[in-house]
Amino acid sequence: MTLEGVPDWLLTLHQGVNYLGSFGVAIPLLIGLRRWPSLSGPARALVWYFAFWTLEAPVNLWSRRVLHTNIYLYHLDSLVETWLLGWVYYRALPAPQLRRWFVPAGLIFTAVVVADATVLSGLQALNEYARIAQTVLLLTLTILYFDRYMWQLPQQSAWRDFMFVVSLGLAVYYAGSVSGYVLFSRYASLGEDNPLLYSLAGLIIDSTYLVTLVLLTLALSRDQRPRGWPVRRPVGA
Repeated sequence: MTLEGVPDWLLTLHQGVNYLGSFGVAIPLLIGLRRWPSLSGPARALVWYFAFWTLEAPVNLWSRRVLHTNIYLYHLDSLVETWLLGWVYYRALPAPQLRRWFVPAGLIFTAVVVADATVLSGLQALNEYARIAQTVLLLTLTILYFDRYMWQLPQQSAWRDFMFVVSLGLAVYYAGSVSGYVLFSRYASLGEDNPLLYSLAGLIIDSTYLVTLVLLTLALSRDQRPRGWPVRRPVGA
């Protein structure tokens, strides 16, 4: 047992999963760049998402090793990640009545992030409020896409539909990881120090992201330029 009661195997597993998720984003980035001419608009937007995380990974690692903290990056990461994924859904949901809400929602979220970093939590504390707002916003977008998908006439397996697989992956991550972030923040605010709990919560967060990364990579590797949405019709009608 090391690190005040945290088993070596748990530390090794957590570190391995974390590194796979952090640096594994380079794989879908390379796939996206290679397939760029044949990608749809939402898929191209997702490539920018992977480009950001590919650049962020070494900065995050440097910050942890040199500055011994990466908490401040959580605030920036949540902001950029949400805008990039919002761009993906903006390209995938062309209905004007939906698109007109994207920018106002993004600006409100940006205000929450700034308030969380400066007033609510602070730059050196976990961004609990921004994380909850991000989860609600992105889960709402996944639900909007699933609703649209259910009202179309499927021409292929759902597993070959780019946005269906992307939405599934994002739903897994944000629904599965938000509790870990809130738990981190609550214990930190109470001054509690429980390395074992932190390691377990971190492993859950990183594991859900790894599942999401696999699904997003699968979606990107199969994407093709769309031929247009079919006539709106409930499934099975």
